This record gives sequence, structure tokens and C-alpha cells, in this order.
Amino acid sequence: MRFLIPKYNLTVKDVIAVSRNQVKVTISQLGKQNIERSNQRLTKILESGKPVYGVNTGFGALVEKSIPKAKYSELQTNLIKSHALGTGDFLEKEVVRAGMFLRANMLAKGYSGVRLSLVRLLTEMLNRDVVPLVYEKGSVGASGDLAPLAFIGLVLIGKGKAYYQDRLMSGRNALKKAGLTPLVLQPKEGLALINGTEMMSALGALNVDKVKHLTDLADIAGALSFVALGGNRQAFSQRLAQLKPYPGQKITTRNLSQLLKTNGQINFALSTKAANGQQPSVIQDAYSLRCLPQVNGAVRETLRFVTAIVETEIKSVSDNPIIFDEGKPLISPFFKEKSFWGFKGAKPLCDDVIVSGGNFHGQAIALAMDNLAIATCVLAGIAERLIARLLDSKLSNLPPFLTPNPGVNSGLMMAQLLAVTLQTENKVLSTPASIQSLPTSANQEDFVSMGMDSALKAKKVISNTQTILALELICACQAIELAKIKLNKRLQGYFDFIRTFVPFQKNDQELTDALHNLLQNIEKIRL
Repeated sequence: MRFLIPKYNLTVKDVIAVSRNQVKVTISQLGKQNIERSNQRLTKILESGKPVYGVNTGFGALVEKSIPKAKYSELQTNLIKSHALGTGDFLEKEVVRAGMFLRANMLAKGYSGVRLSLVRLLTEMLNRDVVPLVYEKGSVGASGDLAPLAFIGLVLIGKGKAYYQDRLMSGRNALKKAGLTPLVLQPKEGLALINGTEMMSALGALNVDKVKHLTDLADIAGALSFVALGGNRQAFSQRLAQLKPYPGQKITTRNLSQLLKTNGQINFALSTKAANGQQPSVIQDAYSLRCLPQVNGAVRETLRFVTAIVETEIKSVSDNPIIFDEGKPLISPFFKEKSFWGFKGAKPLCDDVIVSGGNFHGQAIALAMDNLAIATCVLAGIAERLIARLLDSKLSNLPPFLTPNPGVNSGLMMAQLLAVTLQTENKVLSTPASIQSLPTSANQEDFVSMGMDSALKAKKVISNTQTILALELICACQAIELAKIKLNKRLQGYFDFIRTFVPFQKNDQELTDALHNLLQNIEKIRL
């Protein structure tokens, strides 16, 4: 299978296919025409002597500095070398691959002026598993993800470091082993490699994919906790969902109802004092049980909004300056009609074919990732409350901390402590980065998005939440086994899968390895 670029309507699934599943990428004939035409247009503009930002001028606050033609190539190479400054952990290979793919797709639309050989090298690095080593920290989210993308650019010119088939080596050696040749950058090519939102967008797409799984996982964990705690089924009435018709709430209500079905009826949750088939002992449960559709459903609503933002960003042209082709229709990613500016009947505001603007700015992604972090934190919050409820004998009617022999055994006491530790960090990380702008580049770049920080924070919240949900699954299964509750076929399947990694805890055992084994396999738990 091969993925043809450019694709004008990219989706999160497309990003996953290339970044995680390593689908091969090929430049289409249209892409080749786009790239070559844009490069020719740039050459013509430069021959006219017109000043072009970042091509025959300096960068940022150095925009007034004129660059002689003999220095055009050196300017681009120096840009990559100087801007590749980062620290912190390294981005995972799938994130870097996603960023490379998104940049290649954008360049193949033909608005950046680069040569075909540059885009081809990017795609061949993907296809031959050459993945640059990229630091997490260094981007302020405008002008684009300069530092992270510059680390990718280093490898294209034979510098930096890269993985080749999972072995770390110099960028030059990685290219050589893959049968590829480094580039000597030409006018605008360094700038076109780094002046975009692709790294925060790559993280954004991967974050969205993971949260989509976590919302389903939260419904599964919630159903098992509901069974263990003797919940009242009326809270999951479809009639309630119809009266508050958020799509997310409807989905969670349907999921919980289907997960709890037995022989055409909802399986009543049971406690140690309730026999199979009896009505629950309370009229109204605590919010953490009763309001699962409203809470998990609201997270789904936020995820829907964030997905739309991410998919708009990844199908956009994120560069500066942008080169338009006189007489060439703009193929809009949002409309079926073809018109010069993408809107039927619209007229250009100016006659320039090379336009300096701000499409590199990542504010939309920054706001979206902050919202995603907050929503995921909420998902973890209600899971932590269910863990606490399962472990509290006064609320669960089960042995304290879910151990058959409390006192000499502490049982799963530490599960809630770990959940609280992670959730406290989640709350700190849910403070928005998108409002934290500080001016850069001698106040030329005086309002930045901090989108990469927003995406990195969200990534950490997602990781913490996945662990909290794993802890809820462990506690719920322990409670169900202690209470000797008979599960329906579907819930029994989830129970058995969890038990392959975390056995029943009759006496205190070391649980860290079991928890990590479950986490390594948790993505296999699907609705």
C-alpha cells in the first residue's frame, strides 16, 4: 500500500497510517507538477530583484538585512544549523515520522518554492526508515515549530543524528546506509522546511487518536466499576440521553447500556449484600456512577471539537512567505469548487504572487491541545473517584482496600495513591499554555502560540490518564471477584483479558510489573 501526496483532505487516520503503521509515501504526478511550478515561480521572482523574506533577506528581526545571491544557499544552511537548538527528552519516532509526513504533504501542494528533490528526500527517508533525532523542547509555536523541524532539516543536509532501522547514528551515515544523498539547500528551502506547524500538529493528531481510545476505555472501566458497586441502571436510560441530546452523551449511554446487557436486560450491579438479579439498594448513586454519560460524553464532545481543529490544521498550507501561481486555480481542501482563492467568486486582496503572512502560527492547535488536556483530566478525575469508591469499604460494602485479609494485608491501597499522584499532575498540566505568550526575536515575533508546549502537556496528561484507567480496571476486577459477581459474556471477556496480566490479589504482591504489563497491552482493549 502507498499513500499519494498531496492529499488535500488529510485525516488523523492518514497520519496514523504513515507514522505508526509505516505506510509508504509517494509523490503523485499532480504533486510533482505543483512543486516544479512553484519552484520555477520563485526563480522568476528572484530574477526580478524583488525582495523576498527569508530568501534574499535575513530572518525575523533581521528582515532588513539584504542577502547577496552568492549567499542564498549558505543562508538556508545556516538557518537549519542555527535553529536546531533544543533540550529535554527526544520525541518518539512516530511523532517525528508524522511531522515529516505532514511537511512533505504540505510542500507537495506547491506553495513553498522548493525543488522536487527536497520533497522526494523527505518521502524516501520515511519509506526507508530514516528518522531524525528531535528534541521535545525548543518550539514556541510561531514562526512554526522552528527548532524541532530544524532537527529534521539537519539530517536532510547530512548533519544531526538519526535512527536507521532503529539504530542511532549520524545523519550522514543514516542517509548513506539507506542509499540516500544529502541535499545542498537552495533558495527558501531551509525556511520551507521549518516554518510550519507540523510538529505540534503531528503530536496533536497522535494525541487525538489516543484520547479516542481512552474515552472507550473509560466506558469499559466505568461499566466494570458499576457492576462491582451495585449501581442503579436507571441512570443509563436512553430517554435521559434524548432529553440532553449531546452526541457524546448518547454514545456513552449506548456504550454503557450495551456493556451491561444480559439476556436482553441490563445486568444489575451487585454488592456483597445483593444477590444476582435483585434491585440495587439505592435510589440514586453517587455522581461518579450516575453521571458517567454526562461526564464521559462531555469529553467526547471536546474530542470532536479538537479533532476538527487538528484535521483543519493538517490539511492547511503552513508556511511563510507563500508563493501563488498566476492563473493557477487554488485547489481548496474545504470546498469542491475551484477558484483562485478557494472561495467561489472571491477576488484577491492584492496582485502579489508571493505573500508574507502568518499561516505558520499555531494558535488554533495550542487552544485545541489545552482543551484536550483539560477534557482528558476530567476523564481521569471521575476514574480516580471510582477507584476511591471501590477501595472504601463504607461505600462499596466490600473488604477494605479489596483484600480478603485486611490488616496484615494492605490490598490495593496504593492504587488510589498512585491515581491521586497522577491526577494532581494532570491538574497542574491542565493550566493552558496557549495564554502564556512571551515576545521573541527582538519583538518582531511578539505574540507566539506555545502550541508545542500545549501538545506536550496534553501528551503527558493522556499518559497519566491511561495509567489511572488501568488502575480502575484492576480495582474493578478485584472487586468483582471478591463479590463473586457473574458477568455477561462481553464483560467477562474484558475481565479475562485483564486477568492475563494482573491476577487476583489474595495476599499482598508486588504490582508494578503487572500494571506495566497491562499498560503495554491496554490498547488491545476495544469496544
